Amino acid sequence: MLKIGNQQMLREINKSTLLHTIYHHGPISRVDLSRRTKLSPTTVSVLIDDLIREEYIHETGTTGSGVGRKMTLLNIKAQGGYVLGLDLSSSPAHCVLLNLHGELVANQGLKPLIGEEQIRYELVEQLNAFIEKQGVPRNLIRRVGISLPGRLDDTQSVVVASLYLRLREFPLRSVLEEALAIPVLLTNDLDAAGFAERFSGAAKGDHTTVFIMIDYGTGAGLVLNGQIYHGSRGSAGRISCFSPYCTHILAGKLKADYPESFEGMSAEETIRTFVDLALAGSEPFNALADDIIRNIADYCGKTLQMLNPQKMILGGWITDNGLFFDKLVTAIQKVENSPLGPTPVVASHWKKYGAAMGAATLGLHEIFKQRTVL
Repeated sequence: MLKIGNQQMLREINKSTLLHTIYHHGPISRVDLSRRTKLSPTTVSVLIDDLIREEYIHETGTTGSGVGRKMTLLNIKAQGGYVLGLDLSSSPAHCVLLNLHGELVANQGLKPLIGEEQIRYELVEQLNAFIEKQGVPRNLIRRVGISLPGRLDDTQSVVVASLYLRLREFPLRSVLEEALAIPVLLTNDLDAAGFAERFSGAAKGDHTTVFIMIDYGTGAGLVLNGQIYHGSRGSAGRISCFSPYCTHILAGKLKADYPESFEGMSAEETIRTFVDLALAGSEPFNALADDIIRNIADYCGKTLQMLNPQKMILGGWITDNGLFFDKLVTAIQKVENSPLGPTPVVASHWKKYGAAMGAATLGLHEIFKQRTVL
């Protein structure tokens, strides 16, 4: 039994090696796969047949010219599977569906869900309805990624605490996997948004980045040398000093202090109007905006001094107005004052879909990563 188990484990490791190689180097021939992976041609042939049967890959044509033998090329099959990404940190929640090429197939807002009972039952109903609406065969949903505000345990399976979702010690991963019968992964919303920017957004190809969000919540996602940094107790990225600038808190204060200027406006409308008034030089809004820029820039500039990342990505309302964002970037780089030149500070590419996209692309990463131990 042990020998059979070891053989099966080796087979799965070799399949993951081939899938990982095709994902990163396809279209590619079986001959080149054998050369790159050091697997025998026979092993490659047998396992490629498995992957074609499972619809992860397909034959896409031939290469070569002249009278010599042409080689059949293999690549990832875009419609051979899908990953679903859900962001529970926004209102409404955002759900996206990607194919195996990482292309956005569908996106939809979902009803906000708060508390264990709603998430345990209504979330599953909404996800099932979303999958059915897309007309995708259920067996081709390869992964479900969930991003959420809060702290996860070391195994990324249990929500240790989420004030926003009103969860504590909740085994979300096992609850969803049992209900959906699909592998589920959990991640913090800021880590997910930062991963989306690295995978296909503003920081594509960068290995050391800082992602800072100021929206209804605030915090940072840190990637150091290609690895998400969670901190010694999983709470890295907390930025409590930015809490007064969260959308609902700042809007509430503005409406309370200056009701005649923001009467009847939503929180988002209040923030947009405040920024417009500030940029037009209207007081006291101009001075208040300058204080906000100065305080954010001081923190961000010192973070750049300490970590020296390749890029800093900012998200949330602070990026919505181009003139305001430009003033903020100038102030950050002035604080950084690097002798090597300023670190690029850019707005997030995925905006409100970032955390959902990140959760989905983390699912793709899980499918195509090279395994060494199963």
